[in-house]
Amino acid sequence: MKFIHISDIHLTENGREIWGVNTLDHFYKAIGRIKDLDGIDGIFVSGDLSDDGSRWTYEFIDKAFAEIGIPTFCCPGNHDNLDEFYNGYKPSFYSNNEMVELCGWNFIMLNSAVRDMSRGFFSPEKLSNLIHQCKGSVALVLHHPPIEQEGWLNQKLLENRDKFNDIIQHEENIRLVLYGHTHFHTKEAINGIVYSSAPSIGFAFNPNLHKFEIADGEEGFNIIEIDGDNIVITKQFL
Repeated sequence: MKFIHISDIHLTENGREIWGVNTLDHFYKAIGRIKDLDGIDGIFVSGDLSDDGSRWTYEFIDKAFAEIGIPTFCCPGNHDNLDEFYNGYKPSFYSNNEMVELCGWNFIMLNSAVRDMSRGFFSPEKLSNLIHQCKGSVALVLHHPPIEQEGWLNQKLLENRDKFNDIIQHEENIRLVLYGHTHFHTKEAINGIVYSSAPSIGFAFNPNLHKFEIADGEEGFNIIEIDGDNIVITKQFL
């Protein structure tokens, strides 16, 4: 299986700049890069599709992914409008379902976003229920980092992450955890589970720079290839 992990598109209505960055232009570049890739089975987006929560952004993103034609699956981030994401705009192409299957793997698209909060929470009961519905290998996709991060990025975490890790470390079929929110690429293996964050499409950060300083040129996404027990994650710059 070969798929793409995208996070933090931060699209705004009509492409309005934020932080002095044209996130629409970066999204166009990402779409162009993906079109040039062969053998991609799916695209997973770990939140913050939109920066302003406008219906325009979800419709635009939906049409862009439809043009690529690769199955695309999304969960929300803290900037997403949860009402619009789940109950407002009805995507014609991308999926916002909580569970999807791809190439024999189960992907749980977990909502960790809370209205008006940057940090995240998840429902332990819902996660446990979703896991127990799965047969075979499982990947979890959420917006907020469930493990410690580097430098000032460590302020942008899943609040009840101890409970999250307690649940998944007791489940033998969970192999992979994907997230975003930090706008920075990481990969770490803990007790046989690979944890990885995707760099942002919209604008990148770096723990070695000042807090919220834009890391120009570090925008991108991850390409993940799985062959048996081997999981290879490669960052693709825009």
